Amino acid sequence: MTETSPAVARADDRSDRITLLRSVAIVALGYAFGASLQSSYIYSSLVPAWARVSVWARLGANAVAVVTLVVMLAVMNLHRVRSIPRLVAGTALASLVTAVVRLAFQLVLGVYHHPTRADVTAELFGGFVLAAISAGIGIWSVFSRRNARNRARAAEREAVHVEVAVRALEQEEVRVRRAVAEGLHGTLQQKLVLVEARLAHVQQHVEAGEADAQDAGDLRWVRAELDEAREIDVREMSRLLYPERLELGLVPAVRALLGRIPASIATRLAVSPALRSLDDPVAGSLTTAERLLAARVVEEGVTNSLKHGPATSIAVALDAVDGALVITVENDGELYDAALAGTASGTARLGHRVALIGGTLTLSPGTSRGARLEARLPLGVD
Repeated sequence: MTETSPAVARADDRSDRITLLRSVAIVALGYAFGASLQSSYIYSSLVPAWARVSVWARLGANAVAVVTLVVMLAVMNLHRVRSIPRLVAGTALASLVTAVVRLAFQLVLGVYHHPTRADVTAELFGGFVLAAISAGIGIWSVFSRRNARNRARAAEREAVHVEVAVRALEQEEVRVRRAVAEGLHGTLQQKLVLVEARLAHVQQHVEAGEADAQDAGDLRWVRAELDEAREIDVREMSRLLYPERLELGLVPAVRALLGRIPASIATRLAVSPALRSLDDPVAGSLTTAERLLAARVVEEGVTNSLKHGPATSIAVALDAVDGALVITVENDGELYDAALAGTASGTARLGHRVALIGGTLTLSPGTSRGARLEARLPLGVD
């Protein structure tokens, strides 16, 4: 849950306070007015002595009781209390004080001259119950308003979250397209231009009947350049779009990735039985999107290991725990530096992508040295 700013918190507190006091005042005044009329015009017909009591005296005593209840709730700041026991205790105390004040003003205003013990008990109990009901309705109004406000804000945050998610996906698509475009128009295009120039030179010699050993060497060079372009440039651009062997499963894709690491760096892949069951290309339940994101996590961890080396070993672990895919990539390279780790734009972008599906991505120190990249990706998220 995101924290609100101090200004918003103050506005919420003021709104809750007004809601509580206004609701209690309205309900209590309604009860007070009704009780006064009932006592004056209904009970007086049954008890002739009550007919001499002014209805204004009853209204005055009840009005003072309403004011007392509102003041008590305001002084106690009951709108800020979240604990149910404390709310009950606060409401009971405010209601008891209100009942006592109401009885006192009934005596002062002449509603009772010589009240019996039964009269006192009945008035105290009635005043307490009416005050407690009024305060309870006010507190319920505050909780209802607060819940509605929280739901509205949650909906706003969700809308913002969706908007951010869409923008992040768009940015990721633009990044991949830019990387592919730079590869096509950069290294690959340059190689093809050089190959074309060599082939044109050989073509001229062949057409003129002047082909020699140098031309044969040029053809061998062209063939080597084309092989290199196919093996390195085209394949790398293909991997940007779709990791190699991913259609066979996450484990084969990770093995292919680790197989491209220089032999001087030791690699280790640990796969749990639970993950192997999920990754089965026939009976498994891992979706292509889940495999692709997991492969991206491993790629990022390996890239960091090579970039911030020199690492002598890279260990990758794949597991499935409590409905989540857990990926860890650990290396023994340079000592972990939190300041530098926070500037890793690739890791930050990937962290945003993982967060969009409710997952987590953390970069922390390794077991002895180096760094450890760990991701938890919830499974079954569309």
